[in-house]
Amino acid sequence: MYDVIVVGARCAGAATALLLARQGVRVLLTDRAAFPSDTVSTHLLHPTGVARLRSWGLLEPLLAGGCPPIESISFRAADDLVLHGAPYACDGVAMSLAPRRTVLDAMLVEAAGAAGAEVRVGASFQGVVWEDGRAVGAEFGGRRAFAERAALVVGADGRHSAVARQVGAKTVRDAGTFGCQFYGYWRGLPDVGTQIFVGGGQAVLAYPTHDGDHLVLVGWPHARFAEVRQDIDRHFLAAVAAGAPAIAEHLTDAARSGRITGSGDLGNYVRESSGPGWVLVGDAATAKDPVTAQGIGDAFAQTQSLADRLPAALAAGPRAVDAATAAHTADRDRAGGAAFETTLTFAMGGNSAALLPALRAIESRPDLISMFYGIYAGQVTLEEFVAAAGQGATDPKA
Repeated sequence: MYDVIVVGARCAGAATALLLARQGVRVLLTDRAAFPSDTVSTHLLHPTGVARLRSWGLLEPLLAGGCPPIESISFRAADDLVLHGAPYACDGVAMSLAPRRTVLDAMLVEAAGAAGAEVRVGASFQGVVWEDGRAVGAEFGGRRAFAERAALVVGADGRHSAVARQVGAKTVRDAGTFGCQFYGYWRGLPDVGTQIFVGGGQAVLAYPTHDGDHLVLVGWPHARFAEVRQDIDRHFLAAVAAGAPAIAEHLTDAARSGRITGSGDLGNYVRESSGPGWVLVGDAATAKDPVTAQGIGDAFAQTQSLADRLPAALAAGPRAVDAATAAHTADRDRAGGAAFETTLTFAMGGNSAALLPALRAIESRPDLISMFYGIYAGQVTLEEFVAAAGQGATDPKA
């Protein structure tokens, strides 16, 4: 009945269904959750991801729905050094966004349905249907169990992907876990864009999101996760008070919206991502520490890559489908390799002291400050930035 079954309907899965359905592919999009619903996330979209939303016709609706554009970033690299600049532009887009996942995911699911994908929520994935060693469909439980067949099964079901387990996708690289983070929402913070404070073995971030709220986030080394989660509120507020006192004064109980949440499940890995009749996208395929906040943008890039290849391959048959998914995976690894290594360097805390001379050198250069922010977006390598800053002898990975 279907060309493609997508398991998981958040950023990676819903975007995959949307782009394929717009090209006439018969798509079944499934998720055990209903929408709108929340999930743990940094929320942040660099201009690379914002540019994709624009190209998909979804940026204007998101902005019209109250997601504030973020057009400036301040980065406190030391007590005497704060860098002020704009996000690093991509395809003429020089803004970031931090949409609530209740809004972004629901918008993508709705758009996929409007494009012609069939959406079934409350559908709990149970297993892959196999035929002669090839995935040919999927089985689901829930209030009404069902099974469907398709030429391709897409696993977009996150870090603990059940599809990945079912198809036996091996972890081809496990780079470890280095951080943990928690965040909450508060009203009344001044809207001055993204604010980043690093130092003392932790990072504090604040940026605007929907409904007049700011997301305030604290990141610690993973070694502190067990300690922090014993009393999240106390550790969180103490960290903000120590690292960003100008933010802390706004974090009153009256201004707070909901509880503080987060995760220590922030491993860096790459899984085998394609095989006969199946492919993985998003965090099901590969994930890296959210210190660079590239997760949503990575998901969008992967879905665009896959959607560009699949319609013609589906028309040509199973071998062409498998060749297309293998080519997609290989291109993803080539394109994302440098950003993966940079994220590991940042997650391990290897950037701070080594980068400080370069950061001091660009204090009065808004163009190079934006280029520095491009490192976090995966658009610029550490080496490219250090060379541009005139610090070519500095090894940022030392």
